[in-house]
Amino acid sequence: MNHVLLGCVLIIAVLIASVSSSVAPASSTIVCNVEITDLLECLPAITGAHPPAPTRPCCKVMRRVNLPCLCRYKPQLAKFGANPLAAMAVPKKCGIKKTPRC
Repeated sequence: MNHVLLGCVLIIAVLIASVSSSVAPASSTIVCNVEITDLLECLPAITGAHPPAPTRPCCKVMRRVNLPCLCRYKPQLAKFGANPLAAMAVPKKCGIKKTPRC
């Protein structure tokens, strides 16, 4: 279960890093039911040695995102640096109980 949570949250980091660098600020890219810029709300909660708890806006995004859809991005996770323990904790800290098996 922890590996599934880690995968889902790390996928968010991958999406943010890969799309935000190539998308113009005025454009809107939808990934797994949410705008890629909305996923930026969770970036602080999964990066750094001691990331802060996810914010309410991050949790709001996590509840809207299609978590099974994010599983498609799992192979890209190794390319990006994120705190695995923090990433695993985000869905739980946001009260998300059902997560897909990636």
